[in-house]
Amino acid sequence: MTTATAHAAEFRCAVEARDGFVEQDNAGTITGPAVVLCRSLADQLASPATAARLVVVEPDTGTGMPEADVAFFSDALIDERHLTHQLRVGPAVFHDPVQVLVPDASPVRRPEDLAGRVVCVMIGGVGQAALEHHLARLSPPPIRLSFREGDEMRDAYNVGRCEAVIDRHSDLADVLAEPGVNHLKSRMLAEPLDDAPVRVAVPAGSAVRLDALKLP
Repeated sequence: MTTATAHAAEFRCAVEARDGFVEQDNAGTITGPAVVLCRSLADQLASPATAARLVVVEPDTGTGMPEADVAFFSDALIDERHLTHQLRVGPAVFHDPVQVLVPDASPVRRPEDLAGRVVCVMIGGVGQAALEHHLARLSPPPIRLSFREGDEMRDAYNVGRCEAVIDRHSDLADVLAEPGVNHLKSRMLAEPLDDAPVRVAVPAGSAVRLDALKLP
């Protein structure tokens, strides 16, 4: 297979930050399945002797593509960083279902039970898209409460301003981990509304064949 030789000393993977896929602690230590995946692609496209380095990309951190041999990005991040014409995008390497979070005591058991209820979503986020595509036809439709900041949405949910939150599983895990001053206990509905996968991609001019990669 054609090797990626843009970096003689290392093979670089630009990775979208997602809980459950890649996480970076305060000391800069990176863990998660993305570490193993980057190493696997370095072995395939460079050599086992080539160091594999991950560059973690947080949402809302600008535009453009970090210098890298491969990227693990979602469609949303590719659009956000204006990379549509700079990358060739392949299959999903991490699935992140879009789910509904409700308090433990809520009578909501299925997405259809959100009819007429106040739902928190991020403006322009996957939760808003899922609500509009899958729940807007409920009668009465859910009442949308929109936010620009994730912390504001989490706080609104924890104090009862909305009866549910729709977002990616990885982001809802953060809400579960911070129950607020009321120590609200919550659960995710088993039935997902959608998926927000992370996909493998290479620069548009790369000789790498995406269909030939060995992926999990």
